[in-house]
Amino acid sequence: MTGNNQKWLDNNTFHHGEFWDILKLVEEKEKKGLKISLCIPTLNEEKTIGKEVLILRSELMERYPLIDEFAVIDSGSTDKTLEVASNFGADVYLASDILPEVGDKRGKGENLWKAIHQLKGDIICYVDADISNIHPRFVYGLVAPLIRRDEVHYVKAFYDRPLNYSSGLRSSGGGRVTEILIRPLFSLFLSRTYKCGPALIR
Repeated sequence: MTGNNQKWLDNNTFHHGEFWDILKLVEEKEKKGLKISLCIPTLNEEKTIGKEVLILRSELMERYPLIDEFAVIDSGSTDKTLEVASNFGADVYLASDILPEVGDKRGKGENLWKAIHQLKGDIICYVDADISNIHPRFVYGLVAPLIRRDEVHYVKAFYDRPLNYSSGLRSSGGGRVTEILIRPLFSLFLSRTYKCGPALIR
């Protein structure tokens, strides 16, 4: 890694612990007149979606008004995902009902891009629906750099993701999409420009 790349990473990599003061984030958000939408893309996630909506809504909408809109966008679940999410206070949408004129390509990708059309926030934060250890940091760690630094327009989380094999736990090796696609793509981007890039949250 070149010195410029390392400098960029050092300046644009954060830890969620830096943003523990949620009330201060709310004040900064309101001062800038920003609205934040939280989106959870789903497909048959009734086992975990209720806990996620309950925790994130109670902490980040009711206790601290960091989130202005909370939506679940679904790919056509056959279980009770939408019913559970709605009962716990999320706005629920079927991706196939959003921009129906462009067709329906069922999958997470469609949920994500149609959210941009459907939701009203200046910032849209995506969180997976199957997180067993959900915590508000999964949201405020992502949105904080976007609130605080006007030059940052995209934030991507990264984690230590151990893989559980029959032979035991392997400490690293998860996050295949990041390793195979995102890191090489960012490396190509960073080799060309340092003016405005994404921030990384650990």
